[in-house]
Amino acid sequence: MADKKAKFMRIYANVPEAIRGKDIIVVIKNKPYTWNTAMIEIKNDSELGKQIIDKLAKMKII
Repeated sequence: MADKKAKFMRIYANVPEAIRGKDIIVVIKNKPYTWNTAMIEIKNDSELGKQIIDKLAKMKII
């Protein structure tokens, strides 16, 4: 999990700010999450953040 989190953080840092807040990168339980909302959940190590990380890994985004 720590490797995936670190990889997400590196990718997030390279995403332009204009895209972070509006582009949806993942949908969990029919709720869309942008780069920014995903970052908050992942940074806080929430259960939702773990689900987001797992789904992004399965989708080969990270």
